[in-house]
Amino acid sequence: MIKEELVEYADYLLKAALGKTQNITEAEELVQDTLLGGLLAIAQGKEIINPESFLMTILNRKFYDRLRKKYRMPVVSMDIVADIPYVDQGLEALEQSIDAESIRRCLANLTQIYREVMVKYYMYGQSVKQISHDLNVPENTIKSRLDVGRKHVRKDFDMNSFEKQSYEPEYLWMSNSGHLGTDNEPFSLVGDDRITMNLLILAYEKPVTIPELAKAIGISTTYIEPIVEKLVKGELMKLVADKVYTDFIIYTQEDRVRNFEAEKKLAEKLYKDIWKIVEQGLMELQEQEYYQKQNNSQKRKLDSFFVTRTLQRAVNHIRDEVCGGMQPFETYPDRPNGGKWYAMGNQYSKEDMEHSDYTKYYISGERINGQNDYRGCKHVCICEYDSLLGLSQMGYQPLSTDDMLNMLFAIHSESEEDLKIINPKCFESIPKLKKLGILAEDATGKTVVDVPIIGWNDRFSFYNLSEKYDEMIRECFGEQIRGLMKGAIKLPGHLKSVPDWQRYMECCSKFPMLVVWNAYENGLFQAGYDLQDSPAPAMFLALE
Repeated sequence: MIKEELVEYADYLLKAALGKTQNITEAEELVQDTLLGGLLAIAQGKEIINPESFLMTILNRKFYDRLRKKYRMPVVSMDIVADIPYVDQGLEALEQSIDAESIRRCLANLTQIYREVMVKYYMYGQSVKQISHDLNVPENTIKSRLDVGRKHVRKDFDMNSFEKQSYEPEYLWMSNSGHLGTDNEPFSLVGDDRITMNLLILAYEKPVTIPELAKAIGISTTYIEPIVEKLVKGELMKLVADKVYTDFIIYTQEDRVRNFEAEKKLAEKLYKDIWKIVEQGLMELQEQEYYQKQNNSQKRKLDSFFVTRTLQRAVNHIRDEVCGGMQPFETYPDRPNGGKWYAMGNQYSKEDMEHSDYTKYYISGERINGQNDYRGCKHVCICEYDSLLGLSQMGYQPLSTDDMLNMLFAIHSESEEDLKIINPKCFESIPKLKKLGILAEDATGKTVVDVPIIGWNDRFSFYNLSEKYDEMIRECFGEQIRGLMKGAIKLPGHLKSVPDWQRYMECCSKFPMLVVWNAYENGLFQAGYDLQDSPAPAMFLALE
């Protein structure tokens, strides 16, 4: 039997693999592993009398290996270098002798310019030509980097085993429901630290020891221990005996895209009828005295807030009915530093982030940051959402919500004393905040607040109006929207602290903004405005 004959059995193997995995992606990977195993056997001179039986034996072994190593990376082989004819023959035997774990370990130690091409070539099977195109680097340079990378593999293949997070770290985008702690927990516990993100990802599927985490990520236990201790203390991880696990839900790419087409289809079907109710609400809003006091730019932002809040609340109420009722805030767990929250994480690989068109339809939860007895005001607060209509809370990072509250109040009050005590980073952020539509220049060139400013009691009138129309949407379209609530996420068996509504979030999280986007694209909302050049973030400042 020669190598070329192996491909004739690909369809036969794929049918068998689908029967075992029930997943086309996993089945294709299993077939690839099986064929690679066959190639290796042929290269080593093994005589194959019954190819079907021989390949099925390999497939079964690979399948059960995957089950036993469920939480580890799939097998990798470096024995196929078809489009690099210049590779010296001595390397082929070495590549066949190196096991998959050793290859991953060596990749983790390479510098980025070599690691990047090695991962693309060996882990994802991309050709030299494709890598050259993607990286905008000449093909000969790619071949040279592969040569250098392979030399490092040959030299270093006896290192300790690493997981994928060691050589291709992923992103974990944090969000929460509830009140943050005084040090901005849970966000401050993770921040932009890729090591922390990947430790949380590695400890999600099953409890692991700290040495196992250290070995998987390729960093000494000495350095991992204080990070894990901080996460346990901050209640993002839980310690049980000598093992830790990530104690909040993490959504994967598969979770996020599973229901997207159904949401998109329903939004296209219902948006005109839903928008008739939304328009009634907007017309009633526009009659309010506090609305009429705003300039045109501020009115757009009140419109955005009304639409965002009304649609999201309608959908979330329907979701909560399906999963057993809305959870009262008082039942949220008390956290360190005065927090009362549930954390959520979204896990992204580099490829996920590059091919994630659906992300523009996400809405943040409403964030309210307020203070009492604030510089002569009885009450003051910022209320805001992030959405495709404009970025507010995500847009003004790294400023904190307190920084933003202080800045907007100081500019609005025109108080020199207040301006003196705001964070200096606020002044550096002014050009960015103008672009986001949070600040603007008046006719004299003076910087002014460009978000709506309403009275404290007006805020509650505004909310009551939104709730009136969210109830109407539920009454009219509840049954159709309820049809989206299928396929709730299955949690790891050890994870008991996650509320049921979080398992259903990805069933319907993009539907409200899909409705808004259809209305916008068809001239029913924010007509005549380019949201890129003229955003209308859902954001206002309330004072008493």
